[in-house]
Amino acid sequence: MSVICNIRIALAGTAIVFLVSWSAPLLDGQTAGGSGGSAARSGAAGSRVPAAARRGAQPRIPAQPVIVVVGSVVMDDGSPAPATTAIERVCFGRTRKEARVDASGAFGFRVGGNNVVVEDATESARPDQSGSGSSQFSGGSTRSDPSLWAGITGCELRAALPGHRSSVIYLKGAESIGQIDVGTLVLQPLSKVTGTTVSLTTLKAPKAAKKAYERAEKELRQDNPDRAEKHLQEAVAAFPRFAEAWYALGLIHEQRRRVEDARGMFVRAIEADDKFVSPYVELARLAGAERKWQEVADLTDRALALNPLDIPEGLYFNALANYNLLRPEAAEQSARKAQRLDTQHRYPNAHLLLAQILGQRQDHAGEAEQLRSFLQYAPSSPSAAGARERLEELDRTAGPLARKEPERDRP
Repeated sequence: MSVICNIRIALAGTAIVFLVSWSAPLLDGQTAGGSGGSAARSGAAGSRVPAAARRGAQPRIPAQPVIVVVGSVVMDDGSPAPATTAIERVCFGRTRKEARVDASGAFGFRVGGNNVVVEDATESARPDQSGSGSSQFSGGSTRSDPSLWAGITGCELRAALPGHRSSVIYLKGAESIGQIDVGTLVLQPLSKVTGTTVSLTTLKAPKAAKKAYERAEKELRQDNPDRAEKHLQEAVAAFPRFAEAWYALGLIHEQRRRVEDARGMFVRAIEADDKFVSPYVELARLAGAERKWQEVADLTDRALALNPLDIPEGLYFNALANYNLLRPEAAEQSARKAQRLDTQHRYPNAHLLLAQILGQRQDHAGEAEQLRSFLQYAPSSPSAAGARERLEELDRTAGPLARKEPERDRP
């Protein structure tokens, strides 16, 4: 991962807290858009493996320690991926086919044990019946096995279907072995993914511009943004169409809260490469901080039209903009898509936003589910106290209804 990407991730982490102040505190009783129609609910982050993959007898799992990886694959409209879809694990440049999805879009495979490829999620790597996310292993240890995790940490999971591109789930280590639910992969037709999160103009940059950009990356690794800025200026002077260098300059200015300078750099990045989606998302962030909701919606609509697969943050901003523009159905749709794609749970406020929408619709079970997910992924958030208070209120007033698994009336 490039240093610029690392800066971008760090900035996103701090900006999430900053954005709470312009997200129209989602638990303060304000309304936005009234009740909506029936809503799609299967796209939530960390979504459960479809029920069809949980039925049947408990699998016979070898006594030696194994990790069972389970998840699901959906198409861009939320429907299950066809059974011809394969699951691939990519580790350090090597690709291994691990499984195929079943009729419900679920998949499962083992790491360790006999380490065989499971062709279908209904075979031996089936999730446990309880759906609790932890399998029982006869005679096997449940302690962390470093050798097992070392084999998959840093690997990527993706779905493979001709004519489509898959989102990616990054695997990381855990404290114990057993069953892990990695969430949902999303497949998009290739024709819908024309934008990129890195700029192709970088390949066209002359040697002098590339060298300056590399020097900037080195300075950023050493936490010298002032020197990095100087080298980035050299890069764009040598090659004015160097979109990633303009974008990196914008990120540096954004970190320093030089809003107008940052905005100017992001605009230059788009002028250099209008299919480079990252600057659109940053411009949306800046517009959101000023509560310019229509501008946020327009910018994220443009970015998502170019690339609906790789920018969950853009989907969250789009949901937030539509919520404040009194478009609850559109807000819900974007929030659920954001949750599906945000497998690393970097944008937990999408759960908070969806809880507000469902609460206004009197869907207390759905609201409670989203509040619990928010508290799971952001227990120390400034909004966590309000979320806990609202959840306690739901438990008192709605009782069993708030604890009931919400019906999922639409894929």
